[in-house]
Amino acid sequence: MMPFLILLLAAADGCVTRVETVEPAHPEAPQAQRQTVTDKRVVMDPALEQVIHIVGISSTPGSGGFLRIQLNVQNLTDSPKQFNYRIDWFDRDGLELPMAASAPLPWMLLSRETSFLAATAPTPAAKDFRVTFFPN
Repeated sequence: MMPFLILLLAAADGCVTRVETVEPAHPEAPQAQRQTVTDKRVVMDPALEQVIHIVGISSTPGSGGFLRIQLNVQNLTDSPKQFNYRIDWFDRDGLELPMAASAPLPWMLLSRETSFLAATAPTPAAKDFRVTFFPN
């Protein structure tokens, strides 16, 4: 019985066709072709303007009415760069929610790296935001 099972499994394995596809790598768009997103909710310290840029911003209402944001940030240089950022939250009337402001957060991007910063508002009253980037 055992040899029959092994023979059956070997035959079944031979009937399976396995197809593997390999897609060619999609090269990064050259720096000149990548567009920087300009948004009044992003404040960039002049010392970082030639170092990092924002390549995408999204905000969506999350569960329980908590606003969720994501910023895609790219290092434009050939060396790792450290910086800080802070998120300020605003209510539906545009008034700052001081108890919801974050402390400065450190971040680092490797050479030419693009990464994302994501955050969820600490209160459902937050309907808008401002992200400030500044050097260490």
